[in-house]
Amino acid sequence: MKKYDLRKIMKRAWLLVKEAGMSISSALKKAWREAKEMTKEKFNKCAKVLMPGYDKACCTDSAYLYFSLWEKFGKSRIYVNDYKRRTLGFIDKNTKKVTEYDLCGVYRSEFEGVLKAFFETYEF
Repeated sequence: MKKYDLRKIMKRAWLLVKEAGMSISSALKKAWREAKEMTKEKFNKCAKVLMPGYDKACCTDSAYLYFSLWEKFGKSRIYVNDYKRRTLGFIDKNTKKVTEYDLCGVYRSEFEGVLKAFFETYEF
């Protein structure tokens, strides 16, 4: 059975009611339809995820964290880098355990927000 984030569905429905002027019934139907259609992307070799609080339209490369796959010696890891390619941490692909290094000026809340967005967007 697939689990849905009910909080996100309800927030999306209220947003549709307030901004689009929909009735709560039709907004809930649309929010549920969107949640059911949402699928995760397959993580191939690299990805770039925008840090929370930044606008995609007017931000530079420093607002993103980059994810890259590394496989050697029987280990499989996804490394998290900043825009200068400094390693901030890695995710063990098998156990999905996150190991973080020095965050190099990236706030912990931003790092955790990007990791959460990465886990919600990609499957590996």
